[in-house]
Amino acid sequence: MISFQDIQVKFDDFIAIQNLNLDIKEGEFFTFLGPSGCGKTTTLRTLVGFITPTKGKIFVDGEDLTNTPIEKRQIGMVFQSYALFPTMSVYENIAFGLKVQKYKKEEIKKRVDEIAKVVDLKEDKLMKNVSELSGGQQQRVAIARALALAPKIIVLDEPLSNLDAKLRKQLRKELKKLQLEQGITTVYVTHDQEEALTLSDRVAVFNNGVVEQVGTPEEIYNQSKTEFVCNFIGEANSISEEVIDEISKRSGIKFDSAKKYYIRTEKIKTKILDSDNQSVELHAKVDSKEFYGTYSQYKYEVMGTSLINIEKEDGNFQYSEGDEVTLFINPKDILQY
Repeated sequence: MISFQDIQVKFDDFIAIQNLNLDIKEGEFFTFLGPSGCGKTTTLRTLVGFITPTKGKIFVDGEDLTNTPIEKRQIGMVFQSYALFPTMSVYENIAFGLKVQKYKKEEIKKRVDEIAKVVDLKEDKLMKNVSELSGGQQQRVAIARALALAPKIIVLDEPLSNLDAKLRKQLRKELKKLQLEQGITTVYVTHDQEEALTLSDRVAVFNNGVVEQVGTPEEIYNQSKTEFVCNFIGEANSISEEVIDEISKRSGIKFDSAKKYYIRTEKIKTKILDSDNQSVELHAKVDSKEFYGTYSQYKYEVMGTSLINIEKEDGNFQYSEGDEVTLFINPKDILQY
């Protein structure tokens, strides 16, 4: 569907994107994930046509779009700032692209009514000025406007970052549902790891203009290919040389002392199944506890270093500062770089 081939984007002497090769499948929800300044938005803007690459080509359905004007790329756009017209009504905002394309009045009304239902905008909202709407409703208008022209592709640049946490989660679910129902190829930009993991079919993790890993959310999280991806996605403990030596001694598995080792917080256990005969026991002391409602985060002192794990707050688990406990680590859960 979408193919970036040997893409380079350069601004004077600064190389923002270096030799990008990436394929996105038709109907896929594909996310560009990474910290600020990593190149994800630049890549998105290159796809849309706001930026022309200094090298390489972009293909959509086998057609070279590298130098095609923005309006002819059949790409719908949703921005972080929504980019709505504040003096226009909701109806006029959604209809804007259709009017520019010279659709007939009755066709515009039919399409606006259809797409308003798709994004759950009630009829009474259509005649309101967009400035009268809440942030969540404005975001729906922005999505409706992007979908109105039935684009091949929709791109969303940090579309939920201006909303509060509860509304962000609600719209996240609705956005995924909408994408599945419409079957539209979606390219999503975010720095929010949780957003990327919950929404995406696949994720590309960007770092300094380079894609460090492409994979499903499960692959990105559980089989992080680089140290950067491991530390950027979720929470991970760095395992000290002393602890890795102890795990090596107890498990009989040889670890390369020249490498760095990590383990996800939830992979450290305080209880194991009877069938688990691979996990290694480590003596630990509770250093601190942070309560988060449904779970608590414990910090343990193990052989002079700190390890953190997460425990569900189900009433069956209560450790206090200073308690001595046994931790269990399965060597197969250790990530190495």
